[in-house]
Amino acid sequence: MPHRSVLTHVLRACRPSLAALSLAALAVQAPAQTWSPNESQASAEAELIDYEFSQTRAQIAWNDTLGNLWVANVDRATGKFIPADGRGLVVDPDSMTFQDAQKTKNGPEWVPTAAGDILVHTKYVGRHTDGNSRIGVAVPRTDGTWTSTVLSDAVRKAPYGSNVVGDPASRISYVDNREVHYWAETASPASERRIADFPDSNYPVRHVICSRPDIPGTRAVVYPVTVNGVDQVFYRDFDSNSSQQLTFDAGQKYEVWMWCAPEYGHELVFFTLVDQTELRVYRKVSGQWTAVYSQPAPKGNQIFSPEPFTWNGRSFIFMAQSVRPNKFRSEVWISSIDATAPVFKRITPTEPLRTRTDPEVFITDAGPRIYFNKLTPDVSDSGRYKPCRKPNCSEGVWFADPGL
Repeated sequence: MPHRSVLTHVLRACRPSLAALSLAALAVQAPAQTWSPNESQASAEAELIDYEFSQTRAQIAWNDTLGNLWVANVDRATGKFIPADGRGLVVDPDSMTFQDAQKTKNGPEWVPTAAGDILVHTKYVGRHTDGNSRIGVAVPRTDGTWTSTVLSDAVRKAPYGSNVVGDPASRISYVDNREVHYWAETASPASERRIADFPDSNYPVRHVICSRPDIPGTRAVVYPVTVNGVDQVFYRDFDSNSSQQLTFDAGQKYEVWMWCAPEYGHELVFFTLVDQTELRVYRKVSGQWTAVYSQPAPKGNQIFSPEPFTWNGRSFIFMAQSVRPNKFRSEVWISSIDATAPVFKRITPTEPLRTRTDPEVFITDAGPRIYFNKLTPDVSDSGRYKPCRKPNCSEGVWFADPGL
């Protein structure tokens, strides 16, 4: 129901008084409340760490400390979780424990398919050892329950999914127990190929994000590779299983994300985190990938976990930042990518001092909300603060309205 002013309600009331009409007029003329950094609690559940959103299903997926894979709903009106502790339905009891996640470095991931979003995760057959890890694929049934099977009998872990909406041939990337990187189509384990030029590591490749599967180049991943001592951005096309170097400029590239940017006609752009302190955005100009936008962090800050999203015809990047002298992530920020409409601001309060990690986005009925884990930092013997990332330090999941 659209908002009606106080004055409208008063005029419709029976025999309104002059005082009431005067108050209503003042209310109508009052300026709208200005935005300021903020945060609200979505869930008090301490174990709810490394959750992932499905925007289309309005759901979260996450692993508890014992290895249960849970799915719960998100209230699109309030942004809060249903049920509040996130324990809606157990999809698989043999997924990652909290200790397993310290090795895999990621939890369950949603993968868009032609039939809707499904889940991939690290699943264990027997004892929770690397040799017993498999890629679990969980698919919802029409009655609301889920089935969870393994992609294949190969020793594999830490899957990440493609990000093309309605994808008829979705893909996942993952590693084996020696941290060798592979990719395969979700419905075809035999399609597995090695990502040959990406060094063995638990560092993820990032799948191209796009809501337009008709745009060429979306069946691909991006990642950094060291070239002559400098980490540069590479792009691998799945159809040809070949790679291409995209950047040649100075600065160590770390996080890399590519997506279809609506403000640029949905053409592909990408950003990378440079030297932990700068967001650098690239666009193809005259056939060459060219840096077109740069956003440095405030002096003394470092940037962590940056990730893009699109909303209302624009692209934004959310991130966590550390603030000197502390060396842990304590603030959540947001940035635009367009110099003609710049946005770069802190969206969470500075007090109380807390660790704020692993930001994620969900679009509510009222607009985007940036979610994060909020944890109480430890105090060392020297009196300095240090991060705590364990459930016993957690104050649950919180979110901020970025004021977009």
